[in-house]
Amino acid sequence: MAQLFPFVDWMGEGFTVPTYALNTDGVDVAGSNIIIERLNITNYDDSVAIKPQDNDGYYAHCSENIIVRDCVVTFGVGMTIGSVPPRDTYNCVRNIKFINHTFYHPFKAIYVKSNPGDTSTMLPGSGGEITNVLYENITIHHPIWWSIYIGP
Repeated sequence: MAQLFPFVDWMGEGFTVPTYALNTDGVDVAGSNIIIERLNITNYDDSVAIKPQDNDGYYAHCSENIIVRDCVVTFGVGMTIGSVPPRDTYNCVRNIKFINHTFYHPFKAIYVKSNPGDTSTMLPGSGGEITNVLYENITIHHPIWWSIYIGP
């Protein structure tokens, strides 16, 4: 039987742990009015990550109105929002749809990185937003860590 991923003997202690490349994001995107579809992704980091946009954004002031659909992911760390830390220029992700995805052995499948904290000024209009995110028709086979993970 083929191994799912490479293993090494942990410090000669007689048990094995998986090894894999980190920081191998599939798709990172920020902006508005975007469709991403029909991808086949095998990686060990965010499969598709919707990154925040802020008021300093040239093309958009919020990552919004994004549809990601019909993907197959092997391993991976999910269909991801974030990380969305608070900023003085107001980080924003809203109106996102993840539809019709199949995961095989994901580390995480649904992943929202809220990254709470303070802005440097805490003035009105600073901070961050994650709103109106839909995950629909998600199939997850044999998750390695968590099927759903929401948090920093």
